[in-house]
Amino acid sequence: MKRIVPMIATVRRSPILRRPDEYGMHFEDISFTSTDGIVLEGWYMPAKNASNKIVICNHFSPGNRYGYAGHIKPWTNAGGFEVNFLPKYKALTDAGYNVLAYDLRNHGFSAPAQSNAYNPSLFEYKDVVGSLNYVKQREDTKGMDIHLHSMCLGGNSTLVAMKKHPEAFEGVKSMMLIQPISGEAIVKKLSKNMYLGKSGEKAFEEVYREQFGFRIEDSSPIIDAKYIKIPTFVTQVKADKMTFPEDVQAIYDAIPVGDKKLFWIEGTSQRFHGYTYYSEHPGQMLDWYDRH
Repeated sequence: MKRIVPMIATVRRSPILRRPDEYGMHFEDISFTSTDGIVLEGWYMPAKNASNKIVICNHFSPGNRYGYAGHIKPWTNAGGFEVNFLPKYKALTDAGYNVLAYDLRNHGFSAPAQSNAYNPSLFEYKDVVGSLNYVKQREDTKGMDIHLHSMCLGGNSTLVAMKKHPEAFEGVKSMMLIQPISGEAIVKKLSKNMYLGKSGEKAFEEVYREQFGFRIEDSSPIIDAKYIKIPTFVTQVKADKMTFPEDVQAIYDAIPVGDKKLFWIEGTSQRFHGYTYYSEHPGQMLDWYDRH
């Protein structure tokens, strides 16, 4: 666990391999600050035709605003295939949505912080709030209808932000929540795969606290989901090797809004296929945002 915990608790930056103009999109390199002053870098991609709608994308880890270069070394340990968000952004901009995609702290080109460690309950939620503040203050985007597209770390961080700063989400129309994950589920799955059981879970918690001062419970979307107040569409690879379907089901069940939807991706056990899905099949994504 002394070897494994740092691999899980810290970010290893991966490259931003592609850019929007390679897919025929106009874009602007932007930067803004998190609520604690960390400088975050991103892209603003305007809709093909003038629009009053914007989607803010909060990515997964260890990816970034582009996706994840899992098809080239040394990033191939995540399944050996690329996660490319650009086709998804193209589908959104073609359908009339402006898109803001940015790098969370310690990812992509954004500034380093907390010795490259991540913890949605302590840090990245501030990035989510910073992105909302940026859109609401920028001259050509303030007043736009905002939708969220939040994945894994970005998703967990969004829920923490909803708990700590509900005022930041006033007027947000809808959210897609892709593969939120509980810290407890990650550690249980890891310990099960290593045939360590409860002793593995206990050892992880001890090392996690000793080396980082973190708690497994710092990632608790089942608890944080009760703070969601907007229509929410949850997506998850059902046979995901990194978690359990009952964990995601519990997160979904805890969302206290009537307008919600759960979609299971089947036919794969690779978690990262959940991140490629809407680049390859944008239909449900566009239908959801159009409906809201």
